[in-house]
Amino acid sequence: MKRFLKLRTLGFLFLAVAIALTTIISLNTSGSPGPVTNLLTALSKPLVSAATSVVRTFESVYGYMYEYDKVVAENQRLKAELAKLQQDYREYTEVAKENARLRELFNLSQRHADFKYDTASIIAWGASNWSYTFTISKGSSNSDVKAGDPVITETGALVGVIKEVGPMSSTCVTVLDTTFSAGAVIERNSDVAVAAGDFTLMRQGLLKLDYLTDSAQVVPGDTVTTSGKGGVLPAGLVIGTVSEIRTHESGIRRYAIIDPAADLDNVVDVFVITSFEIAE
Repeated sequence: MKRFLKLRTLGFLFLAVAIALTTIISLNTSGSPGPVTNLLTALSKPLVSAATSVVRTFESVYGYMYEYDKVVAENQRLKAELAKLQQDYREYTEVAKENARLRELFNLSQRHADFKYDTASIIAWGASNWSYTFTISKGSSNSDVKAGDPVITETGALVGVIKEVGPMSSTCVTVLDTTFSAGAVIERNSDVAVAAGDFTLMRQGLLKLDYLTDSAQVVPGDTVTTSGKGGVLPAGLVIGTVSEIRTHESGIRRYAIIDPAADLDNVVDVFVITSFEIAE
């Protein structure tokens, strides 16, 4: 911009010189113009025209640069406002998620007043292709967590079971792991079965509902929960939803495919149930 101002000044000086020459010509003209006057007149006309053109050009460029600076400033202001709105939206979204989580947790405490639990965060996932486990931030020295404790989400969906407990962390076996097994019940009609991990299904994010009786009525869409029998897990924890009915290779028994209720790919915080009433 400073460069354009300098050029603009030079243009005005150029025009001033041309005007001065014209003035001199007019002052020194008496009667018929002489050859010198004619020469100066001839020289001054294109000079004036060129100077005027230069000044107009620089005026146009200066106006453009002025408007450009205004547009740049406006653009920067709008970018700053957009960044603030985006930050506000992110904060609002996080607050909304936290409120929804707290509501779900409150509802869970209302449904299962007998539950005592510790909150924990997932700090690492198992690296083996043969298992489906993760590590949480609670252990024997900073919580009441112990082996065998069920791990759930705030909605009461079963995530897995604590397998090993260290001083500051614990390992959880998820419902997809091949070592997982739990007594289950079809919520719609109370038919019993066993929910278990399966290696092939694990790689698809699914598990199996096995040991169905011949009379068991199970259809896609049925909700499967823990039975609570044996006192290993509390009753009523949602394992998942039946997505398909299959027949074993023997052709004799049926089993169902369960889509887990817990979103294991996105779970971050979990709740470890450390105490509950055993179902009779």
